[in-house]
Amino acid sequence: MTHETRHAQLIAWLENQGHSEHEIERILAKVHEYDEKTVHESIFDSIDSGAFDIQRIVDEALKEED
Repeated sequence: MTHETRHAQLIAWLENQGHSEHEIERILAKVHEYDEKTVHESIFDSIDSGAFDIQRIVDEALKEED
């Protein structure tokens, strides 16, 4: 399922729950905040567990400048 599909489903569900357009915008903004936080925390959890190679990311980032 794509991000757009999930987003559309969330909007449809919120509409079915009777939320106004303004409320949906506020809710989507909060969902976005949580999503960013979750991704951020997930990356650091992966680094801590050794499942994520931070050195590879560092090398990639620095290579892009060259």
